[in-house]
Amino acid sequence: MIRDKTIGAWQTGILLFFLIFANKILVLPSLLFNNAKFEGLIASVFLFLLEFGLLVLFWKLKKKFPTERFFDVVKNNFGKIVTVIVFVFVGIFFLAKMILLYNVTYIFFRNLIYKESNNTLFLICLLPVVNHMAICGVRTIGRTAQLFFPGAVAILLFAVVVGAFGINSSVIVEQSSFSNIVIATIKHISVFGDTIILFLFMDKIQVKKKEWKIVFSLFAAGVISVTAIILVFFLSYTYTSFLHPFAFFEILSYVKEYGGIGRLDIISMVFIIFLTYFQLAIYLKAFFVCFDGIFPKLDRIYSVLVFNFAFILLIRFAVINLSRIIIYAEEFLPYFAIIAFGIVPVCCLVALLVKKHKEKRE
Repeated sequence: MIRDKTIGAWQTGILLFFLIFANKILVLPSLLFNNAKFEGLIASVFLFLLEFGLLVLFWKLKKKFPTERFFDVVKNNFGKIVTVIVFVFVGIFFLAKMILLYNVTYIFFRNLIYKESNNTLFLICLLPVVNHMAICGVRTIGRTAQLFFPGAVAILLFAVVVGAFGINSSVIVEQSSFSNIVIATIKHISVFGDTIILFLFMDKIQVKKKEWKIVFSLFAAGVISVTAIILVFFLSYTYTSFLHPFAFFEILSYVKEYGGIGRLDIISMVFIIFLTYFQLAIYLKAFFVCFDGIFPKLDRIYSVLVFNFAFILLIRFAVINLSRIIIYAEEFLPYFAIIAFGIVPVCCLVALLVKKHKEKRE
């Protein structure tokens, strides 16, 4: 039986903080520089503004419907058939993002550490832990994330500060046209939009009126951290940034040893492992919520079986190399952005407007 309980402001903010990093600190910075040079940073800032808009929309919706499920909110305004279709798309959206996250992490560790490894080893290491965390529920994920949050922040700050010492050059701005920035934004928009997970967890989130500033502050901290990583990476490698595919690791890799304490770049690997487990668990929990909404009469264990079968099948048939994953992320996934930045916001706006109209009429 899949257990679930509520989470508070701190746990919600920390989960959101971890999701901000998903698929954004390894391959994305070099792709942004390749598409729009230094101005690629503008594309990421704009996309984070869209992400912030989703958070504001969730805040408004949560105030209007403090105890209801998102599934019920959509169903009451659009009917059951439309709601099921929406949740099917949202479930596929998170499954697609899990495939991207898994593949990027797998390629990263295979290239740097386990050159002779295969998918089986990584699936054995990841899936049991991720499944267990998702089955235990949102509160378990939130409390575990809260426990490790101080250590994660310490590693993050250390990596950014040490990486900043490697900056010894400047970048000439205005290298790219406006059209290049737009293209970079469109190509990588699917990497963003993770905030819609909050809508799926809406009935499990309990945030008091004065505690919303905690959620927004942790969101801002995550955005600033990712932006700092991209900026440090750009300033460290400048015109060769596109040649370094794993940004967060690369900003520490120039310092191989310090004071006899050994390699410092191992710290970035620990941080990436830590994030991957939590991000996959949160994505998987979102998939479970979608499955439960579509098939409410089925035992929830079926959602576990369906996910594992689909995930392993897709991973086994996927070609695991960086160039194919980049094509997958830039050419295929952007179409899914309409789910996060189109379908879900429209559903929320309609629900808010209908609610407001009813209140005025009453």
